[in-house]
Amino acid sequence: MNHDHNAAETFISVAHVASELFKAQAIAEELSITSKNARALAVRAGSTAAGFNEITRFIEGLSKLTIEAARSVNTIAISQTKIAASLFRTGGFITRLNRVKYEPKEGQVDEIKIISDSVNDERRILERQISSSLRNLIEQLDETKMELRATQVVSVVSRVEASRATEEFQGSLNAVADKVSSAGDRINAHLASARRHLSHVQY
Repeated sequence: MNHDHNAAETFISVAHVASELFKAQAIAEELSITSKNARALAVRAGSTAAGFNEITRFIEGLSKLTIEAARSVNTIAISQTKIAASLFRTGGFITRLNRVKYEPKEGQVDEIKIISDSVNDERRILERQISSSLRNLIEQLDETKMELRATQVVSVVSRVEASRATEEFQGSLNAVADKVSSAGDRINAHLASARRHLSHVQY
């Protein structure tokens, strides 16, 4: 196992994940605004668009889910980056230690071996931490992606409710459905991209 390479790869991959989740969070915030606008539109449309009020609450829930997931993943990603950086530094130190030519005289303590054993123990602890953190990160991404499948259902139901409204409001309500569908697709694309960045990281 090339420890230095794995640590550097993890560092880069997690940075990419954080970037993708930042983009997903921005879209979710747009979705939250869409929800508020849709609620105001439903009020103006009156009883014929009453069903839209429930939909807007659900849309708001989806946007909150994504924002919270993005923040949670970002927290994990920051922690992961710090661990990866520590692992990278530790690996570099071990490499330098291995280059030291030192043979203790008879009866002397091998101080280099003591240091090397200690640093290798630290590296193993960091590797366990990073493995646990990676699994947590992947599970969080997969769970969020699964829950966001509901955006397509919401979009379909939104179009059904839009068809029940008066003709004056149908176009605007359908536009909401389109925005929900588009937001869901874009968020899922960022989550999928984040997941791909982790697919090659192994510990």
